[in-house]
Amino acid sequence: MSNQFQFLFQPGQIGNMTLKNRVVMPPMERCYANEDGSVTQRYIDYLVERAKGGVSLIFVESTYVDPVGRGRRYQLGVYDDSLIPGLRRMAEAVQQQGAKIAIEIHHAGRETSATVTGRQLVAPSPVPCLPAGGEIPRELTLEEIHQIIDLYGEAARRVKEAGFNMVEIHGAHGYLVNQFLSSWSNQRKDEYGGPLENRMRFPLEVLAKVRANVGPEFPIDYRLSADEFLDGGLTLDETLIFAGELEKYGIDAIHVSAGIYESAEMITQPMDIPPACLEHLASEIKRVVSVPIIAVGRINDPILAEKVLERGSADFVSMGRALHIDPECLVKAQQGKMEDIRRCFACNQGCLDLMLMHRPSSCTLNPEAGREREMRIRPSPQRKKVFVIGGGPAGLEAARVCALRGHHVSLYEKSGQLGGQILIASKAPRRSEFEEIPRYLTHAINKLGIDVHLNREVSPAMVLDQMPDAVIVATGARPVIPRLPGNDSPGVCTAWEVLLGEKRIRTKAIVFGGGQTACEVADFLASQGVPVILAAPDKTIAPDLQGTARGSILFRELEAQNVDIRLETTIERIAEEAVTLQHNGRMETIGGVQNVVIALGRQPENALYESLLQQSDRMEVYGVGDCIEPRKSIDAIAEASKLARWI
Repeated sequence: MSNQFQFLFQPGQIGNMTLKNRVVMPPMERCYANEDGSVTQRYIDYLVERAKGGVSLIFVESTYVDPVGRGRRYQLGVYDDSLIPGLRRMAEAVQQQGAKIAIEIHHAGRETSATVTGRQLVAPSPVPCLPAGGEIPRELTLEEIHQIIDLYGEAARRVKEAGFNMVEIHGAHGYLVNQFLSSWSNQRKDEYGGPLENRMRFPLEVLAKVRANVGPEFPIDYRLSADEFLDGGLTLDETLIFAGELEKYGIDAIHVSAGIYESAEMITQPMDIPPACLEHLASEIKRVVSVPIIAVGRINDPILAEKVLERGSADFVSMGRALHIDPECLVKAQQGKMEDIRRCFACNQGCLDLMLMHRPSSCTLNPEAGREREMRIRPSPQRKKVFVIGGGPAGLEAARVCALRGHHVSLYEKSGQLGGQILIASKAPRRSEFEEIPRYLTHAINKLGIDVHLNREVSPAMVLDQMPDAVIVATGARPVIPRLPGNDSPGVCTAWEVLLGEKRIRTKAIVFGGGQTACEVADFLASQGVPVILAAPDKTIAPDLQGTARGSILFRELEAQNVDIRLETTIERIAEEAVTLQHNGRMETIGGVQNVVIALGRQPENALYESLLQQSDRMEVYGVGDCIEPRKSIDAIAEASKLARWI
């Protein structure tokens, strides 16, 4: 074992349950269940892969106790005895790999939609949740409150009968239990609302019922949003008091998280927010109770996890996305192979964004996540000579997988550095962690001994001269440049040139475009003190980021830095120190503008691919990534990874 870990791999205790180390995998919704909430083999395969990696305890996702409280279409359920056999198979499969397993029981309350539940939402008070769609829930009656408490108790009984090692009450993230505790969502005037003493009543009664149904020895954990990070919401001062009450009621551990849907960036933090961002909350809760504390919040690296434990901030650390991207990260840490670890960089493209669309979660840098059985890498029956042209994410992943399957791989990149467009994306404000993609993939292909040729632009003639068995073209994309009067002026440049530092701008600029890149380059310039007008052709900016935590942060930054956003606006003419804008047919000339930054998207760099396709009778020719269609990094890597598995 690497001697840099003095705490992480020490055994720990929660109630009467002994855990082999201090790392747990927190509950993460994945959309792997059947539509009735039952267990699938896909879900079991996913958990087994993480259990093999040495984590001590796996929390299964928020699992609904009542169909009225279902939050996702393919969420796991624990609302009926018929679900117990599938849950038992899940528990046994994980336990056979040496890990313990727990279920988090959950009711979404106001944070769902009738399109998911099929019924009107219910909550402590008729307070809508705008991020969830803004449907007004019906206020629960006293009789219904007591019925839901019983449902939690019955769900906990099923958890125990299915052979799980612990049950967790989901009292965080603005779901029903949290809704009762918070004055933001609880505006009742009866014994369940008003002062903190009354607002604590429902969660404590849920805990009491769960305890009654599982007995005194079965471990119970409570997941807590220690701070809702919202004016008028739950504060740390209140949750410190509440944590003490949880201990009095016999809780065995407290899992300290934060946020509700209105502050979603604090639930599943994007890379804009630093790692270990909630450690201070865990430390404060630990100060007032004696039960074990589990810390969570972008703990994405075993070394960071060790430091959290060393500082005494918590007794256990949750590593969710860290194990999602690399199930073997703990084994690699124990062996001292830190460079082999794929570190989560909180892009949230696969683990969160897909899930929010009710699609099975995946991972940008680990396409196997959630597809462990079908995506397992197997040796090729025939060793081939494979050329990969392009050293961006798609090319690097294709080269890696082909080499792992036994092919002889040569990689060609026309520039002097591997990474492709990720090298540009990582230059935007708060996006430097994107560099993990080329870091890991470059390390992997070097370790595999792949022939890498930098500063080599490949021609069709060169490929035909070498005659590989297969060629994978991953030449990426280039910026779209519109035909505009004056677009050849010295002050006109692309967003890529600005982000890469090839074009320095210090005076007033107009950014032309409304997508994510346009917003990011506007943020980049404004953060350097440059006055910026963002001329967006459409009715909204960055539609892919609307409703996401990343979008919320980026849009706040643009507003805070006084970026002048003009929707449904185009550039009609560029002149010396003046630009003419058009909005709804009206023209306006803006003076004093020396710089125009074009950020209107990308188009495929596909000339080589189209040329080589004409030779497909002589060799296998494939195109992957942006040279086929510009998309996100998760799409490019997944496409390349899948292709490389069957060449």
